[in-house]
Amino acid sequence: MEVHHLTDVGGKLTLRRAGLPYRDARVPGPVDVIPIRRFWVGRPRCDEMPDLSALGNVLLVTLSGEVVVSGGGVQARCRAGDVLVIEVTQCDLLQCEWDPETWILVAITEAWQPTTVTETVHRLEPDRRGRPLMTWVFDDEGTSRSQPIRWPFACTRVPPIEEWARSNGAFVTRRDYGTEDFDAGRWHNGPRPQIGFTLNGRAQNESGDGTVTEPWTGDLAFFDDVTGHGHVTRGLGDRWMLFVTVADESLRQVREV
Repeated sequence: MEVHHLTDVGGKLTLRRAGLPYRDARVPGPVDVIPIRRFWVGRPRCDEMPDLSALGNVLLVTLSGEVVVSGGGVQARCRAGDVLVIEVTQCDLLQCEWDPETWILVAITEAWQPTTVTETVHRLEPDRRGRPLMTWVFDDEGTSRSQPIRWPFACTRVPPIEEWARSNGAFVTRRDYGTEDFDAGRWHNGPRPQIGFTLNGRAQNESGDGTVTEPWTGDLAFFDDVTGHGHVTRGLGDRWMLFVTVADESLRQVREV
């Protein structure tokens, strides 16, 4: 996992390595450290992607494949799990390139900057391609269940921003579980409806119905089991997670399976 920060001053683009503010995965804390307000997940074609500089402050996460954003003599090359923070005010400065099977998360933030402290991150797995694992964990009369998400938005066409899912903010956690075996984990509820995006490492998520999924870099899970018995997460490796809160009924359509 790498974090890139792309900015412009007077039309001149600057690209630097950056870091994410994070807390230990076992420590509760604020959910709006990163002030994400709307977000979208999909695999858009490059020629259907809106001008990133016209969207305002943008956080772009590569979920699979490789994303290349360039302009003005600089180039950010992002693999699965990499984060690109874009603060570019002048339109048409940026060019994007990726293949049709690349999946991305695009989030609109208020004025926000990543940290200047970079971390050494140990990757466990090779880069991935194709559709990420998308799981919905929900409560069914006290027992949590897991099933694949039918994503409620078109995956290849970027809808208008006002149609994107709404969020109350996001935060990042990190915990190095080691590489020998999955951590035992503990049963718990999702504290709120939120989507966990795996930026690095692996896990096993087990729900009350006995279903076990194994997300790794680029995968996402919509944790919606805020009541009932909850689920257990067993981590492996240097595990980084981006949690994006779901503010309203934006993702209720995932129930239509």
